[in-house]
Amino acid sequence: MPSKYDITDAELEIMQVLWEYGECDLNTMLEGLNSKSDKNRNTVKTLLRRLMLKGSVQSKKMGVKDTVYIPKVKKEKFLASENEHFLEKLYNGKMGNLLLNFVENKKVSKEERQRLIDILESEEDI
Repeated sequence: MPSKYDITDAELEIMQVLWEYGECDLNTMLEGLNSKSDKNRNTVKTLLRRLMLKGSVQSKKMGVKDTVYIPKVKKEKFLASENEHFLEKLYNGKMGNLLLNFVENKKVSKEERQRLIDILESEEDI
């Protein structure tokens, strides 16, 4: 099952900057990526074009030369879709299997385990 948004890791870096700023021009995008990535101007323009073709980003002309890029995909919807895809792909869609894997491999602290227990017990009452 392919991901609903089909956003690559490189494109995701662009989306993360857009989600952070809400909208930005190319220079702001490059500044936002500067600390996290070594992508050059042409690479970023290519990635933005790909995201526009996928319908994940839209552009708006501001004056003669300036263009502003705006995310069309909400971060929350993207994360929910990716989480669902991840669960389906690796754990047959079963959250319990994922949680068990983390607990069994000691990737969950005692405090986190207790919090999970508390949440699960409170859910039974609903």
